[in-house]
Order: sequence, then C-alpha cells, then structure tokens
Amino acid sequence: MPDSPAATPWLDLTTPITDQMLHWPDNAPVHIRLTRSMAWGDAANVTELSLSAHTATHVDAPRHFLADGADVTQLDLQTLMGPAQVVRIEHPGFVTREELQRQLPDLPPGARLLFRTRNTERNWVAQPFTQDFVKVRADAAEWLRDKQVVCVGVDYLSVGPADTHRILLGAGITVIEGLNLAPAEPGHYELLCLPLLIEGADGAPARCLARRL
Repeated sequence: MPDSPAATPWLDLTTPITDQMLHWPDNAPVHIRLTRSMAWGDAANVTELSLSAHTATHVDAPRHFLADGADVTQLDLQTLMGPAQVVRIEHPGFVTREELQRQLPDLPPGARLLFRTRNTERNWVAQPFTQDFVKVRADAAEWLRDKQVVCVGVDYLSVGPADTHRILLGAGITVIEGLNLAPAEPGHYELLCLPLLIEGADGAPARCLARRL
C-alpha cells in the first residue's frame, strides 16, 4: 500500500536568503547584519534585513506589473495550497506552448504547475546573474491562461519578460519565482507556499514546501 500523504516527508523548495546573494541587477542587494549581539555584551542577538520583495523564493502580486493590481495581502492563498505538478521542461531556452500541449494534453482547470528546467540543473543560485535563463514564453503564458491554471512556479528569479508577467498576472494566475526544485522530481505533489503579509507590496518572500501524492 502506498504511503499516505501524512507519512510522506515534506520537501523544502525554498531558496535560502543569504547576505549578498544573487539578485536582479536593478533590485536592491541583500544585506543581513547583526545590529545587536550577545558577543558584544547585548542582552540578545538582533538581525537587520535589507532586501527586495523579489529576493530568492518569492511570490509576485498583480501590482508588480499591473498599475492597479492587487498587492500581496490580497492574493488568494488557495492558489498556493493544494495539488501541484512538477513538470520537467526539456527545451533549453523557453517554456513553450508546444511542449506544454505535448506534456499536459489533459490538464484540468485549476492546476498548479511548477516548471523544473535547466535552471535547476545548473544550480542557478550559485551562479552569477544571467539573462540566459529558461523563460516562460508569451505563447505558453496564453496557453496557461486559457487552461485556467491558477499557479505557476519557476526555478529562477523571473518567470519571463514583461508580457509574460502581464498575461499571467492579468489572468489572476499566482506566480512563484526563485524556487529550488532540485529536491522535486517530476510528478504530483501537495504544495504549500505562503508569502509574507506585507501591506502594499508587489511581491513578498515565501516559504514553499511540497510532498509527494
């Protein structure tokens, strides 16, 4: 008998936030520093964080690319919790409509999809920033919209160019970026991804977990 979901271990799909870590070039760098330390004679250790809302594993809110879009406090968390599928993308440069049609011919409405690409295989977080990452093409974004997908997750700091963002966010599709999908082989999972509740923010760092179904 297969293990029940309750007996299946959770996998952490979160990219750790570290000082001076990889970030989008026009975003603020990440700084993590102690402002108080017991080693200095203080009563407690206190850490100060300075970072973009789009650091490491994070969730985009519609406001990121839509002027009147909802902020992160208005996201529908149900889109970030529930059954999800990790899909291995074979194309070296893009997530394309053609590959999605081939791999997911019977995709039902309400799906959550996490795309594992060569970004994962090259351990993206340990490399210098590059524009040569696997992106979701606009035609694929339109297909995802038409299939009524509710959540898309990717293994780099961005899902793709501005038009891809606008198509997905404009359709109410929640976007998770910066995932660490190395622990997750293709297949079906239960997903739990919760962004920080930051009022007015166009995105927020998140902790993302998944376990096999």
